[in-house]
Amino acid sequence: MLLLYSIAAGLVIGRLSGGRLGNLEHVRFSWWRLALAGLVVQLALFAGPVAEHVGPEGPVIYVASTLVVLAALLRNLALPGLAIIAIGAILNLIPVIANGGVMPSAPEAWLALGGEAVLPVSHFSNSVLIGPHTLFPFLGDVFVWPRPLPLANVFSLGDAVIAVGAVVFLVTAMRRAGPSPSALARPTGQPAP
Repeated sequence: MLLLYSIAAGLVIGRLSGGRLGNLEHVRFSWWRLALAGLVVQLALFAGPVAEHVGPEGPVIYVASTLVVLAALLRNLALPGLAIIAIGAILNLIPVIANGGVMPSAPEAWLALGGEAVLPVSHFSNSVLIGPHTLFPFLGDVFVWPRPLPLANVFSLGDAVIAVGAVVFLVTAMRRAGPSPSALARPTGQPAP
């Protein structure tokens, strides 16, 4: 949810600062199919019907899909903003792994969102409430994207860092005049232009 807002903000800021949307076509993201596969798996896990029926394999699938996306991010660290996004992904992965493969979320955050301190059934990613035995609770979903804003939900510090990285990536990529050897990833062994 926060990522969608950051993409919109990045596109607007990039355009207002003289960037062009067409410059995004020059970005070369290695292993993009791997990253896309990991994200598709996560979207499926977050869907209500899948979340309810995924069973005990769900946490393992969630962690594995996150590691796949992280590997693709690390492969592309030369692209502006991707190091920030990778840091955010790691900040999210720490509490997920430490708490059995699920992202813990704060009851207070759910209350501030205008609901009850109970979890929505359809959210696999924040399917455990922070309690006394939660590890790294400060890295869980403790912040609120409030109503009446669209896509109101809880989010983590890692999500916020990912959002900042997405804005940096989009603004920088939109402001580039074309491919740049220092900022665009090339297949290994290929000489710089």
